[in-house]
Amino acid sequence: MTWYELWLFLHISAAIVWIGGAVVAQVLGALAQRAGDPARSAAFGQDMAFVGPKVFMPASLVVLITGLILTEDGNWDWSEPFIWLGVVGWAIVAFTGFAYLNRAMGRVGARMAAEGPSPALGAEVNRLVLLARLLILVLFAIVFVMVVKPGT
Repeated sequence: MTWYELWLFLHISAAIVWIGGAVVAQVLGALAQRAGDPARSAAFGQDMAFVGPKVFMPASLVVLITGLILTEDGNWDWSEPFIWLGVVGWAIVAFTGFAYLNRAMGRVGARMAAEGPSPALGAEVNRLVLLARLLILVLFAIVFVMVVKPGT
């Protein structure tokens, strides 16, 4: 095994954890919402506030770091469209997800646990879920670009 293959394995594995975890979170969130149990929805929001920084953030950082290493170790140049599209997409998802979405989900979960359900909180949850789904689409677009490598 070469160093390049090891970095590529780590890069792909971290992407699987990040994207797969985000998809599973969407399914679990939909199940919690469908159950109509405010306690379950609140617990889900609080769980996501934990999972984001403890699982998704480290995975995203491994994706970024190994991607940078692969660019330097491999036969890739920074002018390749798939590389800068990947970095831009990563930045959009990481900063939106970790700087805003994760904290907002934690706040909504805590408010729902303290106040109980309300139309305003329900609308906020729906908006956050929609944003999370859009970020997942961006992640899948990044995977597509990494596989197809347009411009190479």
